[in-house]
Amino acid sequence: MLNLIRNETLKLLRRKRFAVVIGILVAIISVVSYAQYRHLKNQPNRNWRAETQQRIANYQNALRRSGSTNVSWARSLHSEINRLQFYLDHDLEPNKPTAPMFVRGFADVAGFLLLPLLISVLGSDIVSAEHAEGTDKLLLTRPVRRWKILTSKLVTLWIFSTLTLFSGGVLAFSISAPFLPARGWSMPTFTGFAASGTSFRPESIHQLPLWKDALIAYGLEWYALLTVAAIALLLSVVFRSSAGAIGTMLASLIAGTILTRLSPDWTAAKYLFVSALPLPAYYTGEPPPYEGMSMMFCIALLGIWAAGAIIAAYAIFTRKDVFG
Repeated sequence: MLNLIRNETLKLLRRKRFAVVIGILVAIISVVSYAQYRHLKNQPNRNWRAETQQRIANYQNALRRSGSTNVSWARSLHSEINRLQFYLDHDLEPNKPTAPMFVRGFADVAGFLLLPLLISVLGSDIVSAEHAEGTDKLLLTRPVRRWKILTSKLVTLWIFSTLTLFSGGVLAFSISAPFLPARGWSMPTFTGFAASGTSFRPESIHQLPLWKDALIAYGLEWYALLTVAAIALLLSVVFRSSAGAIGTMLASLIAGTILTRLSPDWTAAKYLFVSALPLPAYYTGEPPPYEGMSMMFCIALLGIWAAGAIIAAYAIFTRKDVFG
């Protein structure tokens, strides 16, 4: 099995997909870090309390103008207003611009779409690429059980999913540290800004040091990326074309993200895996797009999707026609 995993690792590196992923992370994180640096430089005497109060006023005005046309969007605004007001009441600056806070925020923001898209780029052709390269018949006729071949591909994909997330966190700190204050890992953070409708529940808020809060957030994001990798593996088994597998996965992620934002009335969409992907943001206090989606619901939903994708991938791959 170790030899199979090593072989799959070399294949993935040879296709230079991981290098592309790292390049994308470097480019995006560099631009965002520099943008924050310019914002701070242009406002040397910034008043964070005034900025926070203005943000709250803007959100409240947006709610008055929109009414209740989008329940999910309104719930998100109410949650953000409550969060900002909590920080104001306790004289704490929310999202203080430091490198450690930038690393923590990366898990929230990138977990919505960026990291799942990058894992899709890595994994959606891990099987279908064999057909494109003409090595599928050789692969399936080797004196090795097919389940071992697919397991090596799944493990390799999970390894690179872990490396992608880890690289994102390391790059977020190493690139932002020259622009933003590098200290602050022990500063207090607050999570669990839960709400019932528009009612705020302060008893659900708990305090953690930033380093511990970041570890939890990255652990949740890692779990979500393992699910994305499992689904990407299934699509790679189903499609013989790499373009078909990658295109279907990317379309699913993008369309699912848009759907959860624009169709809050279609509650059946809460069972889509895309709805549960931003686990770090939900852990922080961002309300899920649909009522009834608790943190445990999202974790269980992703687990069911991952298990179903893996079972289906094994069932199809072990019965795959060599000459089909």
